[in-house]
Amino acid sequence: MTAANPAKAIGRKKSGVRIILILILFSYLYLFSPLLAFYDVTEAETVREADSYQPSLEISHSAYSAMVVETGRMRSLYEQNKQVRQNIPAASKIMTALIACERLSMDTQVTISSIAAESESNATPFDGIMLETGDKYALEYLLLRLLFYDSDAAAIAIAEQISNVEETFVELMNTRASSLELNHTLFQNVTGAPVYEFTPGDPIPDQPPLADHSESLLLQYTTMSDFSRLATIAYQDSNFARLIRKDSELMIIDGQRLVSMQNQISSAWTLSEQRIHGAFYSAKGGFASMAAFGRFNDIDIVVTTAGGQTESRISDLLTILDACEEHYIMDTLVESGARFTGDQEQTTDGETFGLVFRKTVYYVRPVDDSFLESTIRYVSFGPHNRPIQRSMTVGQVIFQLKDGTSIAVDVGPDRQILSDITILDHALTQMQNNPNLTLLLFVIFSCLILIMLWHVARQSYHIFKLLRLIHIEKRLR
Repeated sequence: MTAANPAKAIGRKKSGVRIILILILFSYLYLFSPLLAFYDVTEAETVREADSYQPSLEISHSAYSAMVVETGRMRSLYEQNKQVRQNIPAASKIMTALIACERLSMDTQVTISSIAAESESNATPFDGIMLETGDKYALEYLLLRLLFYDSDAAAIAIAEQISNVEETFVELMNTRASSLELNHTLFQNVTGAPVYEFTPGDPIPDQPPLADHSESLLLQYTTMSDFSRLATIAYQDSNFARLIRKDSELMIIDGQRLVSMQNQISSAWTLSEQRIHGAFYSAKGGFASMAAFGRFNDIDIVVTTAGGQTESRISDLLTILDACEEHYIMDTLVESGARFTGDQEQTTDGETFGLVFRKTVYYVRPVDDSFLESTIRYVSFGPHNRPIQRSMTVGQVIFQLKDGTSIAVDVGPDRQILSDITILDHALTQMQNNPNLTLLLFVIFSCLILIMLWHVARQSYHIFKLLRLIHIEKRLR
């Protein structure tokens, strides 16, 4: 008798198991096919650098430079003197706070040095606490002191905690500025005090620079464009955002002293009717600089100003906010499920199918202008092989805004196209595309086989016992 080939036997066994598995699980795949909708491709949006086009918006305020950015797609809604180099004290303080939030925990104990204590020795503390040499405070308290009161001492103490000396921390600030692509920014200190290059006898130029020659004398500078970008990025840090959103705070110092703190521009929350929900204000040399975070008409915005009159800081903010709210709205670009009629797609074997938008997309526009260019571009992700699921992303429609911003919206097929070869091929495709689900089904099927084998063994045992009893009975007769 010829011995069986083990390899062939194993091959036949695997083939048989595969066929049984596919046939049994085919109906299961169809029953649970809606689950495949979770294997989705998130809508992709691309934004390119905006050109010089800007909607016409004239606002009267005291600030030398100002900017409003909607944070959804980082588009500028309003700008004035955004590329002029100037010293903006608020930029130094925000960069200091951001680095601290990124590198230290809020309960870090910070020791006040003689340098930090000296910087505010002649100042009247807003919260009644004098920072003295050797004192230790939690980082969170010093950050609130910095953000609420524009505290130079708090900024220096934080810098020394991270880098031992302010000069080394300033190098870190400039490195961070470079990584954030703040290409027109140079820091010289953490307090925001202006630093000039001039010969003895020359008058110190006004701040902000009102003439071209003033810019060349600045050794610490940034631009409104860079300042706005820095403020927007800082607000994305969870700790920074949590602190800047506070208009007041009660803190326990040294485990026994209850300290009441209040942001020096906390009135902006109330006067703006809660459209402003975070703000920082700094004043140096009689000029105000500010970063405020808010929302109007469902638009999240960052407002930054510099070179304004200190007594007009709140009115400047509200004036800019009101003008932008009247000028801009959030509108629907496309609706989920709406048909895109500008193009069609084909499977590799020639079957044509239509396209629908996969997600509702909104955009910000002026109230009197759709702000859209007439040209719409379609980018296909083909070729497309069967099967085509409705949950797939097959391409993108590119909309162009008048300021140069492009928005890419995902589109999918308007119907499901199954394989026209065999049911077996469809089942195999579903299993290949969903390995986790396939593994789960294999485990379930294996359990069913084991249960079936157990029942077969049990029944076989009972039959064996019955046959044995019959045999014994026949012998007794």
